Amino acid sequence: MSSKASKIVTMAAAAAAFMVTTSSMSVVHAQDVTIVSSGGKWQEAQDKALWGPAAKALNITYAQDTFQNWAEARAQVESGSITWDIIQIGIADEPQAKAAGVLETLDPDVFNKADFVPGSTTDSFVPNSTYSTLIAWNKKTYGDNGPKSMADFFDVKKFPGKRALWNQPIGMIEAAALALGTPRDKVYEFLSTEEGRKAAMDKLTELAPSVSVWWESGAQAAQLIKDGEVDMILSWGGRVQGAIDDGADFAYTFNDGQIGTDGYAVVKGSPHRDAAMRFLKEMSKAEYQKDLPNTFATAPANMKAYELAKFSPEKMATMASAPKNAAVQYAVDPKFWAQYGAWASEAYDKVRLAN
Repeated sequence: MSSKASKIVTMAAAAAAFMVTTSSMSVVHAQDVTIVSSGGKWQEAQDKALWGPAAKALNITYAQDTFQNWAEARAQVESGSITWDIIQIGIADEPQAKAAGVLETLDPDVFNKADFVPGSTTDSFVPNSTYSTLIAWNKKTYGDNGPKSMADFFDVKKFPGKRALWNQPIGMIEAAALALGTPRDKVYEFLSTEEGRKAAMDKLTELAPSVSVWWESGAQAAQLIKDGEVDMILSWGGRVQGAIDDGADFAYTFNDGQIGTDGYAVVKGSPHRDAAMRFLKEMSKAEYQKDLPNTFATAPANMKAYELAKFSPEKMATMASAPKNAAVQYAVDPKFWAQYGAWASEAYDKVRLAN
């Protein structure tokens, strides 16, 4: 694997302990599995709540690496030089990654579908959390009266200022559809028409001159918020809340947010396939997922975790899938992204790279 931002966890059997090494270094050859996520506090949270405890329970070793999207795993598969075993991936990306031949079919006993929200699992994907892609704004710019809807976010006259959007189209194209006045429950119906897709891209083209940063990772988005470099941003709620917890003077709304699901998949041709399946099975249990919201502003995907954790009202208020928050959002549609993902990437890049 690449040495960038890598971390190695070594289980010392003789000492009956394990240690997380945070310095950047190459992976030792003895690790049982390599797991990859998007870095920053989100990766640290997964490590603390899921990976470390699960590895300890199984008495296995694991190494970490970071990436920006599943296309990096595709490059490994296509080159035949595969060093990663498990990758963190969003459910909206899963159909494209699967169609590209990047994902293994999971062993049947890796997880029990009945423990998860219907529609949140596939034969290649097991979820770990639910999250929101939402609007956040700089209180130094707008106080408490920041943009409260996608129509507001796209209104550069009412809310002048620097915007930041993800450099990937998921959640961004839907935001444009909402800004055009499309009801939340009709977003994908609208975008499934040629006219709707064109209108959404035209809306993004109008906004593009006000987009000062097309962020590439959740860690970068969080840093933009903490540094106050933008006036508003469409980003993942956990990253926003984490930045606020670190002192950022930002606020956010779940209104018009997109509920997504993050999870894991095993890379096709994984060099440690069996170990990866065992690791994935263990970390997907409710006993680990219940601790994830204690280290990051997210919600567990395994519904049994709610029974074990008994989250406080304050914690529930930060969770994308809490009833009050879910009521003003819409869920990402993997079927849409399976059909139109290639079009979306090409069309979105044209808008992004032209500015």
